[in-house]
Amino acid sequence: MVVRVKTRIWVDKDGQEIIGPGIYNILKALEETGSIASAARKLGYSYKFIWTYIKKLEDVLGVPLVESRRGGKERGVSELTEVGKLLLSYYENMNKEVEQVVRAWEGKFTELLSHLDQYVSKPSREEEEIPYYEEE
Repeated sequence: MVVRVKTRIWVDKDGQEIIGPGIYNILKALEETGSIASAARKLGYSYKFIWTYIKKLEDVLGVPLVESRRGGKERGVSELTEVGKLLLSYYENMNKEVEQVVRAWEGKFTELLSHLDQYVSKPSREEEEIPYYEEE
């Protein structure tokens, strides 16, 4: 028997998403690739989609998350700002902590479900008679 507790975590500010699985993946890909275009290709999104998503989030937070520099031979470079790096770090750490809680609860549910037979009612010697009801 395999028991799984499933979670997905988002952080909102005044009802607007700050970080969740989607923006985490975008910021992480940007951090790994060093460019919005490469992150977009890696994730299968358009450049415009990722750029727009990041700009909307920056508007919500009021601070930049990505710093871009135009390039010459080496093309443009995009890096996460300190706030962008902190968002990634906080989200990763939060997920690790939640994962520990999830594993503990999976163990508790596994234990419960493997011993459900002790909660099955034993039939009494006499079967209870169900009264006959007739509508008038």
